[in-house]
Amino acid sequence: MENFMFNNTKKLTKNKKYTQAELFKMVLENEDLREKTEALFALDFKELSSVKDEYPDYEFNIDGKVFAEDGGAGVYVLLEDGSIGFVCFDFPLECGRIAENLVEWFELLLNCANFWWNYANREYLENFEMLEKEVEKAEPEGREDFEDAYGDDMPSYLELQKELSEKLDIKIYDNIAKDVLQRFFKTAEREPKFTTKYVPDDEIAKDLIKELGR
Repeated sequence: MENFMFNNTKKLTKNKKYTQAELFKMVLENEDLREKTEALFALDFKELSSVKDEYPDYEFNIDGKVFAEDGGAGVYVLLEDGSIGFVCFDFPLECGRIAENLVEWFELLLNCANFWWNYANREYLENFEMLEKEVEKAEPEGREDFEDAYGDDMPSYLELQKELSEKLDIKIYDNIAKDVLQRFFKTAEREPKFTTKYVPDDEIAKDLIKELGR
């Protein structure tokens, strides 16, 4: 296993406060910050661990380390080229790259109240107007779902989003369809794509960007 970690040289956050390594360490070690980020992002952070060791029945074309799990079948992976991948170990098996670095990953999850995966559709990639309409409809629903789930245990979605944006130094965009999701699509389509295969059944993962009708 290559001894790669989150980059600790360039400060990539909004106001150039933190490197990727500093950002991850801060969230991992600050209990209050971690709890709130995990709640808003619907995941659990963990210490970096080899994706090959965690999932020995799978072959990966790019080496990686798991750094978060979504509580279901999904895991977020730091890839050896510094980008961020996602694998859904469900049926169908799905896999792909979703951000070029940890800061872009934080921006994707912090800006999308509606789970980003719901936008991973080729219809939205090819039709920007359709994507804008879906964002306009789905984002308020995502905020409402969060508040229904947590009630008084957490601040409102927008209050918590603002708090985390300030503490993590992560940018909030006015137009997520244009500034966040278009970047996500570009990253997901970049070659070589991150993919995996379930060896016992010789099942090759489907692309994260779902085809029409899927």
